[in-house]
Amino acid sequence: MSDFLGENGINIIALSVRIQQISARSFVANDPEKAVNVLRSHGYSIKTTDVLAVEAPNHPGGLNAILKPLKEVSINVSYLYTCLGTGERTVLIVGVDKMDEAFRS
Repeated sequence: MSDFLGENGINIIALSVRIQQISARSFVANDPEKAVNVLRSHGYSIKTTDVLAVEAPNHPGGLNAILKPLKEVSINVSYLYTCLGTGERTVLIVGVDKMDEAFRS
């Protein structure tokens, strides 16, 4: 998968891999539409989902600065993973059950 994306100039900027009975790869690409087209052309089954990308403060309790406002408006976090190679910043990818509300929070 990464070969096909790299050959087409697509950068994976965040990645989560789950390997159980069925393996699943979740990732954020710099060109999502092109990534979908490239992978589908190679026979991959693709599902796209909107996610939040948020910068987390780098101090004790920093994660709570992101999670608490979501909790206060009853938005559930389904998953969370970090971006690759963000340097000094910690950027989190967050999947939530109410995307429009979360974006406004």
